[in-house]
Amino acid sequence: MSWSALQRFVRRLSGPASHLVAFYAALVALFTLLRLMRISGFWLVDLANTFAPYWYMPLALTFPLSIIAARQGTALSRLGKNPSHGSQKAKRHRRALLSQLRDRWSALLQIALILVGLICFAWPGRYKAIEPPGGETFSVVTFNVQGSNAELDEATDWLLSAGADVIVLQETAEGYDHRLQRLYDIYAHEDHIAGSVRIFSRYAILERQILSIEDDPGRLALRLLLDQNGRELAVYAAHLALPQANWHPSGHFALDMLLRYNEARRNAQARRLLEIIRDESKPYLVAGDFNMSDSSLIYDEIAAQINDAWREAGTGAGRTWPVAEVIGLPRIVHPFLRIDYIWHSDELRTVAASMGGPIGSDHLPVKAVFEWRQDE
Repeated sequence: MSWSALQRFVRRLSGPASHLVAFYAALVALFTLLRLMRISGFWLVDLANTFAPYWYMPLALTFPLSIIAARQGTALSRLGKNPSHGSQKAKRHRRALLSQLRDRWSALLQIALILVGLICFAWPGRYKAIEPPGGETFSVVTFNVQGSNAELDEATDWLLSAGADVIVLQETAEGYDHRLQRLYDIYAHEDHIAGSVRIFSRYAILERQILSIEDDPGRLALRLLLDQNGRELAVYAAHLALPQANWHPSGHFALDMLLRYNEARRNAQARRLLEIIRDESKPYLVAGDFNMSDSSLIYDEIAAQINDAWREAGTGAGRTWPVAEVIGLPRIVHPFLRIDYIWHSDELRTVAASMGGPIGSDHLPVKAVFEWRQDE
């Protein structure tokens, strides 16, 4: 294709493309405004917030298209200035000027949106220079093992190799006691809620509480008070509900999520858990599957009260769900949401955070290493 032919092709394409780009930029700007105003409670807005970073990613492509369209508009408007071209050319000149103005404003808007996207979603995942620990450390793993995990032996191998001092598991189905026997052989202390969450610990258990984070139908969380070499540490294990209304498992998971998306129940559970933690008198950890992306608005409510270990010491987005092949997606699809968390109180400092690889679950495991702050 010759250069002139390429220019003609771009000129023909720039008109429809610039309209689509301007419409897309306006939609993202509206979404950004709603997000900054903390508008929630509408399923489409809440769903959009769950995937918020992805709405900004196409700007890397649409912004150059806006620049190309603006330059094409400039060239056309210059042609229309020639009086020998007649009134028809003058009309084209006016249309070109309007299109040029639209494309310029679209480009400026996209610059602002790119900055918003980078600051809000890229900046938190940057590399962090973590001060090395000054004393002894301990590590915690959280993992939604998945009730139907067919590779539980491999998952157990990984959990043992991680060498964590505390392991918090979710979806440990009935009958898992026998299948997790190798963990029982290593970890002297364990407690669980049947069919739900489970905590393995190298440290002795001083207290056990089953906490209600929902009245009806009755979602529960587990709190253990551990004796960590003379220090008391409270560990909470939680698994919050899926953000869906009237959900029943079916063969159309993605369609169900789209049509029945509703954060009310999950958010109520998260807020109840926060109320419980406010009354906690001991240093604490909270780990589990929150079924909440870190771009959801409820995330900010939680992070305002307790500390996110991954945000402190993890690098990158830390996305843990879904593992594609487990839910029937092509293997090329990587996890696109971070929904598994380890939170902690101010008495602790995160010195490292990492993820494990696929081990039979639709979630990836998360590991965090902590030390007690020096003034504690």
